[in-house]
Parts: sequence; structure tokens; C-alpha cells
Amino acid sequence: MKTIAAAAATVCALVIAVSGDQQPTLRITAPGPETPMSGPTRIEIAIDPASALASVRTVTFWVDGREACRVEKPPFVCVSDPGDVVRSHFVRVVAALGEDGRLSAGVHTKDLGYTERVRTEAVIVPVIVTHDGQFVRGLKQQDFEIVEDGVKQSIASMVSEDAPLNLVLAIDVSGSMEHALDDVKAAVKELLAKLRPDDGATIIGFNDTTFLATEREKDQKARERALDLLTSWGGTALYDATVSAIDMVSRDWGRKGIVIFSDGDDRNSITPRETATARVQASDAMLYTVGFGGANVPALRAKLEQYARDTGGRAFFPQRTQDLNRVFDEIVTELANQYVLSYSSTNLKQDNSWRTIKVRVKSGKYQVRARDGYLAQGPQRAGR
Repeated sequence: MKTIAAAAATVCALVIAVSGDQQPTLRITAPGPETPMSGPTRIEIAIDPASALASVRTVTFWVDGREACRVEKPPFVCVSDPGDVVRSHFVRVVAALGEDGRLSAGVHTKDLGYTERVRTEAVIVPVIVTHDGQFVRGLKQQDFEIVEDGVKQSIASMVSEDAPLNLVLAIDVSGSMEHALDDVKAAVKELLAKLRPDDGATIIGFNDTTFLATEREKDQKARERALDLLTSWGGTALYDATVSAIDMVSRDWGRKGIVIFSDGDDRNSITPRETATARVQASDAMLYTVGFGGANVPALRAKLEQYARDTGGRAFFPQRTQDLNRVFDEIVTELANQYVLSYSSTNLKQDNSWRTIKVRVKSGKYQVRARDGYLAQGPQRAGR
């Protein structure tokens, strides 16, 4: 039997390369991208070269935006339990060096593509209905019709606009937000104050790391305290934050929405742009994107518009912090008038094809906004 010390040395798995001029690097050695993550799982790292170890002050481990461990001395290893359901998780590790230096690495663990806890292979469709610019309330399940690839579908269930809302806010706190962050936090507090008592809010901060400030919080004072802790530093990892926000609600039924606020183009994500786009297209939550300042970059503006369009949400591009209260007020008002429909597709193939969705109200000249479609990638993760 191995001694405790020997076992610790084994699981730590620090691989040190000796090179006088080599720039320090950090790698996640376990789990890898081909490793499913379920139950208690060891997260192990390697730092090169050996000379960099002496300057490591802390190593912080994050799983799906939540801080899992903070380790101040070797062995730099963390045991995290993300739950029994086998799905993809995002692991991020940040090592603080000396006074201001940082090393970081991230990995998405393997998604087996299914889970025994999925309630049904349901397609979830959030819907906004308006008439002459006014929201239409009080509609029933039988008032709607859904067509997938030209074939009428049978609506299995509907969640009304009166059901509680699960809202996720992903807020850019990169270094470029230093002068605007206080105004942004004040506007977000105004948004959260407009939620109903049963509505829960999850707040994610992101720069070159994605981290969880508070989860499904219903108490306004607690949400404000979480916002007050956000500070500005680092780069921008928009794609990582987008995937983390989607993961927060991907297995939930009912009314949900995601607000992503960013002022700059992505330069720091581990997640490829194509992967983030696919996750958005597969998401059953409406995304509202708010591009501020640097969002005038054409590529970023186009990406934020696409995210919103694919999910039935909206994209906003305010130029001044004074405009944020109006933007956030429009978003929370829309979400308060959201219906959620579900159906089981008559097309049983899981062939990664794109399925178009059209939703209409059977009677009345109403304007209906919903997701354009979805990727047929297997069961929708909509239950726990």
C-alpha cells in the first residue's frame, strides 16, 4: 500500500522541465478533454520550468465557473465533485506568480452525449408574443402552433409567463472595463431589483477567467453584495463565459434567460469560436447580448447579433453607460412576458442536422419571436 506522501506525490503529477530561459507555462494534466468527469474527480496540473515553482503564491481551481479549491503550496491538486450526471464540464486553473504574474489553462471534459436523468427528448422553445408593440399575456397551450422543417409538431407542455424565471448574467470585468464597471454594476442592480420575488439570478464575472459570483440568488441584498465584489482586470474570454452561462441553465425546465455583457473582442478563450456558436445554437435559453464600447468591432458585433438571433433573444449596443438602465429594463420586461413551449420531434434521427422551427399563434395578427431552430445532437438536457 502506498504511503500518503507517496500517493500525494503521484496524484500531483507535476512534470518539471529545466530550461534557463523558458517562459513559465501551466498545463492541466488531469482530467483531459477525452475524460468524462463525474463524482469526486482529481484535477492535476504541471508547471514548467522548475524555477517557476518558487514564485507560485496560490493556485485556484474552477469548475463550471465555481471556485473548487485554492491551494497555496505543493502538491497543487484539487478534488472536485461536479455531481453524478456525466456531461461536459469546464475546468479552469489560475496560478498567481510573484506580485502580478499569472498563468492559466482550461479544458472542457468529455461529454458522453446522454444522461440517464434526462426527462425526455424534448425541444424547448422560449417564445415572446407582441401585438402593435405590446406584450400579449394570457395565451394558452392550444393557442400556439409549432412547425419543424415544415412538419407540424404536437406541443407537449407550456410554461406560462407567470412561472418563476432563472436568469444568468455574465458580466465582462476585463481591464478595459475599469472606468465603466461601477456604472455597469449600478445598472445591473436596477435590473435585478425588477425581478419578482420567486425569480432567481446567477451572476458570472469573466475576464480571462470565468467565475461564479452568486447562484440562483433570490435575495436582492445578497445579489448586490456579490456584484460589489467584482473588480476589473485581465483580458476577455467571451466564448468561455458564453458556454459557462449556457451550462448554468442547460438542464433546467421552465422560464430562463441569459444576458451577456461585454465591451471587447475575445482574445483569451480556451473554447474555440465554432464550439461556442454550436453551444448557442443547441441552447434552449434566450440570449440577450449587450455590446458596449469596444463592441463596435465588426466581428464582435456580428457574433453578439448571431447569438441573440439564434436563440430568439435580442442584441443591444449602447454607447453610453447612461443607456444601460433602458437596455436592461427592456430585457427584464421581455423575460417577464416569456412563454416556454416544449415538444418531442417527429424526426427521431440524431444526425447533427439543423432543424428549423416556426412558431405562430393560431388566431390574431401577433408578432412571435422564438429560436430559429436547433442542432439535432441528442437529447435536450432539460431535466435533473
